[in-house]
Amino acid sequence: MRGKPTIFSKSDSVTLQPHLTSPNFSLLGISPIESPSSGSVLPLNELIKRLNGIIGFEFEDLGGDQERNRGGVIHTQVCKLLGYKLSEDNGQFPDILNQLLEVKLQTSPTIDLGLVLPSSEESFLKIGKSQIRHCDVRYAIVVGTIKSGRVRITNYAIGIGADFFKEFKIFEGKGINKKIQIPLPKDFFKS
Repeated sequence: MRGKPTIFSKSDSVTLQPHLTSPNFSLLGISPIESPSSGSVLPLNELIKRLNGIIGFEFEDLGGDQERNRGGVIHTQVCKLLGYKLSEDNGQFPDILNQLLEVKLQTSPTIDLGLVLPSSEESFLKIGKSQIRHCDVRYAIVVGTIKSGRVRITNYAIGIGADFFKEFKIFEGKGINKKIQIPLPKDFFKS
């Protein structure tokens, strides 16, 4: 039985909406690391439809210390599902700049968000005259389990940065680590 994704946003941000394209827009001739342009950004609902194919995807576990490489496998699969001809990654935020999509593979109960809060209203990019903020970015949290040397994707959660903390709670820790980490709900791995 396939899990049903957790959708924590009803729509894209007001800032991003004028730059959305039709759901049948092809990404075939575009690079995932290319800056987005007005009229070429897929709506959140279309991202959800295209990413549903990630549920049930399996690949060989590369080892406990290979989280970055496992993330690379997921990045390649997400690019394929979205319709890109090639999977390119420049290590910058967001992972798939062209669609303002940050992808996180989770095989543990803590999400590592890096150095920026998804809810941040700081601008980092312009599309036309619109200042795109971190809170406008779409986040896909892909959940996987590791068993018998295989990683199996069981589900994913998706929404915009502005709504991220409606679904996930921030982990305060002891305040020493500069990275932003949040615990996943205990039932998040059940599909």
